[in-house]
Amino acid sequence: MRDAVGGLLLRVGDAVGGHARRGLTGDERSVLDTVFAGGLDLDTIVVVPDRAGLLGLSRRPVTLGTAIHLKGRTDPGLLVHEAVHVWQYHRLGARYVVDAIAAQCSRTGYDWRAVRTDRFAALNVEAQAQFLQDLVTAPAVGNAYPALTADALASVRTPRTPSTR
Repeated sequence: MRDAVGGLLLRVGDAVGGHARRGLTGDERSVLDTVFAGGLDLDTIVVVPDRAGLLGLSRRPVTLGTAIHLKGRTDPGLLVHEAVHVWQYHRLGARYVVDAIAAQCSRTGYDWRAVRTDRFAALNVEAQAQFLQDLVTAPAVGNAYPALTADALASVRTPRTPSTR
């Protein structure tokens, strides 16, 4: 079922985001492997590097299923942020999109510090992505929040077990 939803999201992304997509570069794989260390199948990720189609109207990067629309941005932290959404998609299915929209509209949104927790799972999907982005762009975050860092990395590095549903 999740593969069918993923295929649908890729087709929707192509329809509204353009067809100019590619796999990850070696440098992008290296950045993501540093964070996910095997917990995310990097071969499933598709990158739309530039603004394209209807999704190109906004400057804001977006991830639909396994397709990351970078809108011309190349910073490693942003790539990690968007790859967290791919990781979430693999675990939650398309529900992560609804959760992301709800988080964006919430009071805390991307503010992982507002939750005051050591548990990665207690953060909303945008705060999870922002925490790992901040960890990559400002490594001192890991020293300041060691328990959350350890839990976050353990979470995203755990390979997904296939669903029996």
